Formats: sequence, C-alpha cells, structure tokens
Amino acid sequence: MNKKFAVIGLGDFGVSIAISLAEKGAEVIAIDRNMDIIEDIKDKVTYAIKMDSTEERALRSVGVDKMDAVIISIGTNFEDTILTSVLLLQMGVKKVVARASSKIQEKILNKLGVHHVITPEFEIANKVANTLLSDDILDYIPIGEEYNILQIKTPKAFVGKSLQEINLRIRFNLNLITIKRSYTIKDEATGEEIVKQRIYGVPTSTTVLEANDVLVLFGKEKDIKKIIE
Repeated sequence: MNKKFAVIGLGDFGVSIAISLAEKGAEVIAIDRNMDIIEDIKDKVTYAIKMDSTEERALRSVGVDKMDAVIISIGTNFEDTILTSVLLLQMGVKKVVARASSKIQEKILNKLGVHHVITPEFEIANKVANTLLSDDILDYIPIGEEYNILQIKTPKAFVGKSLQEINLRIRFNLNLITIKRSYTIKDEATGEEIVKQRIYGVPTSTTVLEANDVLVLFGKEKDIKKIIE
C-alpha cells in the first residue's frame, strides 16, 4: 500500500516536496489557500485542495488525520503554522513535519511537540559554506549532534594505501560508508572517453584507495577536518 502524505502550504518548498513524493509513488494531498497554485499543481499530485488549514473540520474532511505524515510549509504566516501544528497534533496525526524560517520558530515548534522541524534555509547555507571552505569537500549532509556525512576527495597521503593501513576508525574516529570510484568508457558514437563513477560497495580492510576516489564518510566535522587540512 502506498504511503499517504499531505503537504500544507505550496510555496516553492512545499510544491517541491509534494511533487517529489508523488513522483516516488506516494499518495499526496496538496493544500493551499491560493486557487491559482492549486490549479498549477493539481495534475502532479493525487489531490489538490483549496482550504484553510487552521479549521479542524476542513482538515478532517479530507482525511488529513489518517495520513502517514503531514508536512506544513506555510512560508509567510507563522501563526497559521502554529495553529495548524496544534490541530494536527491534537488530531493524532502520526508524524507532523513543520518548516521553520528562524531559530526562534524552530524552538517554538519543538516546544509544541512537532515531531520534526526542518530549517531548509539554514541547512542549505551550512552545506554551501562547508563546501566552499574546502575544495576537498564535495558534498555535506548534517545529521545532528555535530555528526555529518561528507563526500571528500581522497587525501594524497591515503592514495595507494589499504583501509587497514589507514585505519580511519581508530586514528581519526571516522567511519567509511562507501567509495565512489571513477572509471572511463568510450562513447561508441564519437569515440570520446567519458569519465563516470560507480559505487564501490562495501569496502574491506584490503581495499586500496586510488587518486580519483571519492570517500563517503560519517563522523564529526572536527575529525573530518583532520584528514583534509
């Protein structure tokens, strides 16, 4: 059975989530007060409904209380976000996810008991800042409590060495999730060489790192910095 979601508030962020969930096979109800937005998205989700999410009867009428999760992405009116969050929690929605635009909003939503608070602007800013600060960091995903998943270029000191020799866990307090390894194929039509990447899989202690490998690591930022500085 497909999972069911409701997305309340269809700004850029809400629309992106609604369409992404629908494309992955979920049943999605998209809710907004603006009829023009409803018209734009109605063919891309299961249902698109013009509605005031601060009215409990309206929410129940479309079965929001039976959703696997409800995502609140009301961008301009935080009072509506609070009221909608409280209603959904009182209705016993399994998982309430709400967007916050500031740290104060994040604290308020957490105090209300919202199951998960997202702060996309801060998360994106943090990610961009980290990738800009070091040319060796290719991607950055904050997990929480100082832990991150990062993709980095293989440090020169590691090239040609096995994972057993490097001993990331003991020496650097880092876990290697996997390796992205580059390989070259020839385009049959043009004869040009094309560089692609494949996931190495689960590396073993005897895996030897190559110069063009990308390491996908899990650990604290301060520990990751030790191997790229």
